[in-house]
Amino acid sequence: MKKLLQSLFILLFVASSAMAQNRTITGTVTSKEDGLPLPGVSVKVKGANIGASTGANGRFSLSVPASATALEFSSLGFLSQTINIGSGTTVNVSLETDAKALTEVVVTGYGTGRPVGTIVGSVATVSSRVVDSKPTANAFDALQGQVAGLQLFSSSGEPSVASSLRLHGVGSLGASNTPLVLLDGAQVDPNVIVSLNPNDFESISVLKDASATSIYGARAANGVIYITTKKGRVGQPTMSIQQQYSESSIAYDKFFKNVMNTAELSAFQVKQGLRTQAATDALLAQYPNDFKWYDYYHKNGAPTYQTDFNISGGANKTTYYISGSYLNAEGIRYRSAYDRYTIRANVNTEISSYLKAGLILSGGTDNRQLNGWGSNSTNGGLALLAQPWFSPYKADGSEYYGETIAGLGRYAPNYLADMMPDDYNRLQFNPSAYLTLTPIAGLTLKTQGGMDGTIERNTWGTRPVYAGSPGNGSLDESYSRNIIKTWTNTAEYKFNFGQNNFTALAGHEYVDGTNNSFSAGTAASPFNEMWLLQNGNATNRRVSSGKSEYAFNSFFGRLEYNFKNRYYLDGSIREDKSSRFGSERQSATFWSIGGMWRMKEESFLKDVSWLDEMSLRASHGTSGNSAIGNYEHLQTAAATTNYTNNPALAINQAGNAELGWEKQTKTTVGLTTGFFNRVRLTVEYYFRKTTDQLINVPQPFTTGWANIRYNIGTIQNSGFDVTLDVDAYKNNTAKAFVTPYFNANFNKNKITELFQGKQTYIIPNTGVLWAVGQPVSFSYPIWAGVNAANGAPQWYLPNSGEAIANPRKDPSAITSNFSTALEQNTGIERYPWLNGGFGFRSGYKGLYMDVDFSFSLGKYLINNDRYFFENPTQFPGFNQSPTVLDYWTPQNTDARFPSLSNQFTQFDSRLIENASFLRLKAVQIGWNLPESILKSVKVVKGARIFLVGRNILTVTDYTGPDPEVDSNLALGTNPNTRQFGMGLQLRF
Repeated sequence: MKKLLQSLFILLFVASSAMAQNRTITGTVTSKEDGLPLPGVSVKVKGANIGASTGANGRFSLSVPASATALEFSSLGFLSQTINIGSGTTVNVSLETDAKALTEVVVTGYGTGRPVGTIVGSVATVSSRVVDSKPTANAFDALQGQVAGLQLFSSSGEPSVASSLRLHGVGSLGASNTPLVLLDGAQVDPNVIVSLNPNDFESISVLKDASATSIYGARAANGVIYITTKKGRVGQPTMSIQQQYSESSIAYDKFFKNVMNTAELSAFQVKQGLRTQAATDALLAQYPNDFKWYDYYHKNGAPTYQTDFNISGGANKTTYYISGSYLNAEGIRYRSAYDRYTIRANVNTEISSYLKAGLILSGGTDNRQLNGWGSNSTNGGLALLAQPWFSPYKADGSEYYGETIAGLGRYAPNYLADMMPDDYNRLQFNPSAYLTLTPIAGLTLKTQGGMDGTIERNTWGTRPVYAGSPGNGSLDESYSRNIIKTWTNTAEYKFNFGQNNFTALAGHEYVDGTNNSFSAGTAASPFNEMWLLQNGNATNRRVSSGKSEYAFNSFFGRLEYNFKNRYYLDGSIREDKSSRFGSERQSATFWSIGGMWRMKEESFLKDVSWLDEMSLRASHGTSGNSAIGNYEHLQTAAATTNYTNNPALAINQAGNAELGWEKQTKTTVGLTTGFFNRVRLTVEYYFRKTTDQLINVPQPFTTGWANIRYNIGTIQNSGFDVTLDVDAYKNNTAKAFVTPYFNANFNKNKITELFQGKQTYIIPNTGVLWAVGQPVSFSYPIWAGVNAANGAPQWYLPNSGEAIANPRKDPSAITSNFSTALEQNTGIERYPWLNGGFGFRSGYKGLYMDVDFSFSLGKYLINNDRYFFENPTQFPGFNQSPTVLDYWTPQNTDARFPSLSNQFTQFDSRLIENASFLRLKAVQIGWNLPESILKSVKVVKGARIFLVGRNILTVTDYTGPDPEVDSNLALGTNPNTRQFGMGLQLRF
């Protein structure tokens, strides 16, 4: 017994000695990228089974034995770190974002996500950091210049505007060029993005090559944009509130300031002979102003407010993310505004070890007030034609309201906005749900249903109290309901034999869309207090309704193989059937094959220390385009009253029973590399060919039809994508880094076949030419300058016939008689050859700064504004650009414009301007408050203060309102806005 007690005493002594040698180490783990604390980080003693995890504030406490020399820190989405602990008791760590891990689980086409390093296809992913906290309703606006190959322009400053999207050039001359947009796997209309809260997005992936897109078959000819929304994490409950405020003004005001002042215009009009000097002096005595009309028609400092709230987390096997937001944005034009409410709930649960389910409920409503004055109106896009000696303010400083502006004879824009409202309301609903079953190891069965539903109501008209037409109000209302439903069923099986790894996928998808609409209108309404449809004149009422439907039915499969995670092959096939085509041509089959060689895994490169990554991939495949009207293959009839003034039917569409799929073939080769643990470079080449284009072919008028859509014509696009980012500086101890980036797309298009044997075709009234063997180009009479001898305008005579595709500038073939017959190829390409962006991400401890530039080179626009602002002989009396002062006189023979006896400007090549631009797209500067400041407020776990700017600087030679317009022609553009703002985010 005594020996036993001695043994127990010795054992307890040893144990207590060992415990006495243990020490407690504490610290905080933060993200290097933004300085925020990281919860749920695993902290382990190296070489021992001892560990802990960080709490919601990123802090940890761990008792370690005396023998411990290092701690290992690891967390999903971050690079693991091993830190030597020495004899200290405090260890603070800043984990670096793992660029691969952030995009690791990428969904490229049904089935489970795949690590990005194992994806054969070309996929670019933008994280939530890029799109959130931007002072705009449009999430896609933040993507400009972020993805090589994705051209994105915002053509208007309306706060509710959607961006135009184009991937790898123009792939179709007749059908849509917009990529397929998927929200958590369900198809949505690209315009829906404006109605969603960008702060709910986890990532946006752009699928670019055939290997990534062909699995989507019929809808993927223009690429795929896949949006993933945020989800909660088990054991990491958080709540966040963010408030943001910004102010808007014109982003590029060179055009608006380029009009004459009172002295210049009055003197010029005397020279024109519009009035004598005495009459001018009398006019200016009556109206002694030099008013800046651009400051009046465009607001400066239009406010935008945004509030976001979300809670996320999880318990046991269920995670949740719930959010709500409110946005209120005023446009810079009168009667231009947008307010939006959204709500979202993402819930995922593991019912059992083999059964999982998820539900997304997303909805919202928004109200839009649109400026109803068109681009061709002196109350809208041409407002600056107003003479500067007139003013919208009376002598006592009050504004003209309900009466025309003295001398100008025009109503004030805010009065017109009140009297002629154009209000728009939209209800948005995007629910989806899924169920996955894993009956055996490796096999995943999944069914998912989603919906994109909108209800839209538009109300517009003229109030009965409008002074311009009192007692004669008009009112129109339209209502539409659009629903796109997607139902997808897949079976995916993963298995291996030794180092041979396989993934097989089979699936079925059904998509249908319906649109129901009706509208009504009335006129001669005398009652302002009862401004309703039924109160107009009974003989001036109108009503209409419509319905449209379409459906896709698809079967698809994919097989992936890799050997030793080094050599990869994948192939996909899909059969699509569409209701938009003739009964014999509704079905088409699309396919792809791709391969990747992870060269870094080879023995001859594996030990090359300076080479982090090297992968070579290639793919080839087909996809289709059906983005046309729903019934263009059918002969259709419409109601008419032209038969003895009674209702009747008349054929209104010729139809084409042979109409089928537009088809595209795409080949891509790419190399991805990484060097010195700092430099990452990807270069890709692609060749894209579209055949059987869905083109509206002009018909002889004797047929009774202007155009009939056919499958005909071929166009090619080829180019390079380049993506580069560099860790120029990084210091983990100081939590400091500077990471510049650059991306660019070089693209050339060429038409290789047209229709009816034609070699050239000028699209009527557009200034756009299609010519075989050439890119899509601008076609206008080519200006040859002013005749120095007599001041007459001159144009080059074109080649005859289809030879107009070759620009002719023969000094011996010139005429002074303008006509549209002078139209010829100008040699100027319609689409830019280079688009891209650059900038940097940086941080120091809790401070960070992100800067983004975007650019476009080889972009041209027909500046139709100049036809009005540089044409004093056609629009006498109106204000003009100072450029018109350079007109021909016997003393000024080398002039820009002809003599005063001629028309200054015609629709010719002078109006085609280089609209290439460089834009400082976004700047965000923020500070994550340190824990030392917040520790006294225990309920607040984190706080961030930030400043934001958008479209801060624009560099361009374009003289119109905005170079970013995505069109062949610009007139009276509502310009993009420059915004500056600030925000505060609190985390609890």
